[in-house]
Amino acid sequence: MKKLFAFALLLASTLRAADAPSPAALSTLRDKEVIATLASIPVQEAGRLKPLDTLARYRLLRFSGKRTISFLNPDTKQKETLSALEWMAVTWLRPELSKDMPVFVVDNSEAITQIGLPTENKGKRDRYSYNELLPGRQALMDKMKEIQEIQRTDPKKTSAVQNMIANLGVNFLDYEMLATHFDFVAKPFGADLKAVPAEILKGNEGPPVRLSKTLPALVDYLAQHPESAAPMQNPWLMEVIRGALGGMMSGSQELSLRLFPPPPGASEAWHGPGWIIMGAIQGKAPTAADLAWLASYEDLYLNAGDPAKFKTSLKTLADNIKTAASARGEGQFINLEEHYLQAEYFYYALICFFLGFILLAITWSSPDSGWAGKLRFGSWMMLSAATILSVTGIVIRCVIMQRPPITTLYETILFITTTAALFGLIAEWLTKNQLGLLIAALAGTVGMFLSIRFETMEGMDTMRQLEAVLITNFWLATHVPMVNLGYSASMVAALLSQTYFVRRLFGFIKGGDENARGLTRMAYGFVAAGVFLSLVGTILGGIWANYSWGRFWGWDPKENGALMIVLMCLIILHARLGGYIKEIGLHAACVVLGMIVVFSWFGVNQLGVGLHAYGETAGVWFWLAVYWGLQGLFLLYAGVLKVAGRSSHKVGADAALPVGAQ
Repeated sequence: MKKLFAFALLLASTLRAADAPSPAALSTLRDKEVIATLASIPVQEAGRLKPLDTLARYRLLRFSGKRTISFLNPDTKQKETLSALEWMAVTWLRPELSKDMPVFVVDNSEAITQIGLPTENKGKRDRYSYNELLPGRQALMDKMKEIQEIQRTDPKKTSAVQNMIANLGVNFLDYEMLATHFDFVAKPFGADLKAVPAEILKGNEGPPVRLSKTLPALVDYLAQHPESAAPMQNPWLMEVIRGALGGMMSGSQELSLRLFPPPPGASEAWHGPGWIIMGAIQGKAPTAADLAWLASYEDLYLNAGDPAKFKTSLKTLADNIKTAASARGEGQFINLEEHYLQAEYFYYALICFFLGFILLAITWSSPDSGWAGKLRFGSWMMLSAATILSVTGIVIRCVIMQRPPITTLYETILFITTTAALFGLIAEWLTKNQLGLLIAALAGTVGMFLSIRFETMEGMDTMRQLEAVLITNFWLATHVPMVNLGYSASMVAALLSQTYFVRRLFGFIKGGDENARGLTRMAYGFVAAGVFLSLVGTILGGIWANYSWGRFWGWDPKENGALMIVLMCLIILHARLGGYIKEIGLHAACVVLGMIVVFSWFGVNQLGVGLHAYGETAGVWFWLAVYWGLQGLFLLYAGVLKVAGRSSHKVGADAALPVGAQ
């Protein structure tokens, strides 16, 4: 099967599939009832059940960097916007329209130049349609293969532009399969049926020719005529393979479309139109259930020209899939996930965090006025609403996945951002000095923006099936949250110290005054919380490692990162208690703590080694360098303050005051 699949991918990269005319009206494909029914259909992708809407959103996000797409409506002659699911429906049934839509994002126009295409009237970062890239298809395929070979042997030798070309090639092929998804219905054996052996077509009762009627005969024919299994010598078989690829809808076996639940009790993966067809080519006779599913799916295309029949066929298919999934005890959270997608909790949380920050910032111009108090209350309400939205989104994800909240790097961003905002609100409730509001606003705004940006960069479903070693909910609910709470508390301490230096730079506070001492006490408290949470989380991780891997500690980069956080927190606490550092020194040390946390959080994953490696994310080293560079400026400023304080002999930030007084 793997060899046949590899040959099929090679075939897709060397032969261009012709468009199949589709009679579906654009208004039908954008009908709210149609889209709602499509969205609710459960599919299996990468081992997880999800709504078809999820698949469409992340497929378009991977191609375009967005979840919507603009196009010129041929009916209204107006520029309109399609949702991801509308785009997928149009690509399936009106591919000639979809091929003119700007689907493929290219971050550097040099990638387009290298495949021999013009870039006039395009920006350096722009989007291209399928038809715009089509003249350079062969050059794109050749370069993709060349670059993929280099990536396999030595990934570090490829440039950013080369990686971009390779990704563009993969996305281009996946889009072709998407645009030819119903070719197995429109022309299952190609345009020339005369070349198809009569034995194969004898079970079909007149036009149209349907694979649901002819696949059993195809299996028998290939078994009796093994010499006919050479696609390059049999154009009709080549068309069947091409149709199977369109039915799979992706060159990745993990990301191929699987729509049809197997019988109750069966442990196999869900089936899909492409897999049923490809299995028949390999010699696996389709079951009666597979043929019934295939026939029901064929009805969608064949009835697309009649809105009433199309809606009936679609609803029948959707209901049958849901019933079959329910019989297997699956798909119970499909509607909840569709709600999660529509609600966009984290997007609206970002808006509320940002508005809360703006309201708070306005009060700085006149902090003692009456309206400033009202704005602070409005900021509190906005930040509280944002935190509630974030918590709700995380809880819904936990219910959908039936596991604790953190298993991926993306989920750590959500969790740490939300808990940091929550820490800030708790601190504000205790101190009433607006510093907690500032921390909640900064952490929430930056963190939610980072989560959205990270999701866009990845372009992959953020709710993923766990590896077997991680499917231990007790440890996922104890070790992982504790470690991430340690990250969160430590990052809040770093944010407080950054706020200290910024406020001193602009003259809002002076060393040793009441506001400065308040910042110092809060930072110290969060360092104490950070060392406790990080230490307990690290110990729990060691116990889990001993249980799963047979060793408590292995000097894994992620383990070392956690240890570095614990040690830095201990250094800060002991140095402060011993009088070695005072106000400026403590805040400088907290800035270093933040640098260590970011390294442990993101940097160690880029090393690509260790049992905790989540995989490298392109572009992270650059942004880590930017962050560390900015923190270096804070440390430089701390040194300036220290030298200035000594030279002036004034009582300031490093005055020898008791710890409790500062």
